[in-house]
Amino acid sequence: MTRSASLPSLLLAAALSACASAAAPEPSAPGVPVAPSAAEPVAASPVTAPAVPAKPATATYTEAQADRGRSAFRATCAECHYSSEFRGSQFQFSWRRRSVGDLYGDISRNMPEDDPGSLEPQVYVDVVAYILQLNGFPAGETELPADETVLDGFSMAAPAGGAPQGGAP
Repeated sequence: MTRSASLPSLLLAAALSACASAAAPEPSAPGVPVAPSAAEPVAASPVTAPAVPAKPATATYTEAQADRGRSAFRATCAECHYSSEFRGSQFQFSWRRRSVGDLYGDISRNMPEDDPGSLEPQVYVDVVAYILQLNGFPAGETELPADETVLDGFSMAAPAGGAPQGGAP
């Protein structure tokens, strides 16, 4: 059975043959410029590097806010959900490319299931703070605001060091 070459290996072979055939430049007629060889320095062209997007900011919440969120979760969410649904590798895999604003928006528009959107915005953001705490996001000195647009600026990607596997239900 004959094996056909893959596209990447064909491209590599073509590139290598082009390099091999690029021998030293032949002398040219007087007055005709010759392209510089690889050994000759070439002046750098003024090319600007592409803009690198800023690293998404880390959301901050306070311990008190996460505690309020835990209480609200137990009073409102625990009837249908376990806190373990909102932490760990499966949760992080599902949310790592999304923003804290996405999480806040999803919860505030869809929960509680029997009366979506019925809680105060502060209660929803407190529950989000609790979920961040469950996933190893460090507490800070500033509470999360109940503003989806602001929360969109924060990534749900787990902080360095990963998330704790335990945690209060």
